Amino acid sequence: MSALHVLYIVPHVPNLTKIRAYMQVRGLIESGQQVTVATLTRSPADHKHIEKLTAMGASVIAAPLGRAAMMHNALAALPTTQPLQSRLLWSDDLMQQIEAHLREHPADIIHVEHLRMAAYGLRLTQNWPVVWDAVDNLASLFQQTARAGASWQWRLMARLEAPRLPAYERSLTGQFPATLVISRRDLAAFQQKNSHAERVRYAPLGIPMQTSDSDLSRADKTIIITGTMNYHPNVAAVNHFVDVIFPYILRQVPDVQLQLVGANPVKSIQSYNQHPNVTVTGFVPSVTDYLKQATVALAPVTYGAGIQIKVLEAFLAETPLVATSMAVRGLDVHHEQQLLIADNPSQFADAVVRLLNTPQLRHQLTREGRRYVESHHDIDVTTRQLLDIYRSVMG
Repeated sequence: MSALHVLYIVPHVPNLTKIRAYMQVRGLIESGQQVTVATLTRSPADHKHIEKLTAMGASVIAAPLGRAAMMHNALAALPTTQPLQSRLLWSDDLMQQIEAHLREHPADIIHVEHLRMAAYGLRLTQNWPVVWDAVDNLASLFQQTARAGASWQWRLMARLEAPRLPAYERSLTGQFPATLVISRRDLAAFQQKNSHAERVRYAPLGIPMQTSDSDLSRADKTIIITGTMNYHPNVAAVNHFVDVIFPYILRQVPDVQLQLVGANPVKSIQSYNQHPNVTVTGFVPSVTDYLKQATVALAPVTYGAGIQIKVLEAFLAETPLVATSMAVRGLDVHHEQQLLIADNPSQFADAVVRLLNTPQLRHQLTREGRRYVESHHDIDVTTRQLLDIYRSVMG
């Protein structure tokens, strides 16, 4: 089949360092497609991300969007029934650049990621085939945030936004020929009470299958939590683990070391550096390198949506995992097969200690976890599935 020209519209260029968008763009380029990324920049540092994109083989369209403009956009949506996010990232400059690009370089398919960029897709649907990648069901996420957000500011914002999201997300699925979601749980959430349910499609996350490192030596008694450390579900999970669960573990394994690995730690997470058993790394070039050195990985997620990337990364790195049931929503994995699952704080702590003390169980879980991610999230397979969706929309 001939290569496609894909215009991929993403909220903010660092979003492409997050695994969903980055892996889709990477998979498309490696499969021979021509990809142009349209995105927003908010600081001079964003141009380094653009350089990485161009080095990977993508063309880039970018426009700046500052905090003042974002605030103006959000306030404009406030008196309406639409979510504030629906206008938050609007830029006339970016829209004009996209339209000029399409006149000169017609796209075969346009891929719009996230509810925050859906407005751009809506402007293009009359003349172009457009796929909206919702990723997660935001209505579900914001309902959870309103109850269990990491700060009162997040809870207040979620209480304002949550009632606006369900009807708006359903309406968007009727305005695009295809809506993509990252998990089957999000698929069910979008299809519920939706007259356009057949347009919602499951597009699983793809990850490059790295060589197995099962013989790699690991640090002793080192546990690790990974993730972007200013994303509110991650902040809530880390705070809950360190403040509530970690003391149970320390009573049984006093010399255990906890690593909190991920970019942009907020102040509450930075403060854990004062704890003698905790290291907060901030940004690291390779989270995988840290995972491959750890004894046990943790996903103490208290609320969230979509697929927890940290779960798949742990499986791929062959690091035994303890997770809450919330962390594995949407994955076909089971307690004591690919990981240990525990929701009660003392039970979660006991599961961690059990893995620290049982090498044979660690080996069994990592073997099955690796097998699961190879079977369900191989980027070559997910890219082919994405191209099939594109071609069905184009047809």
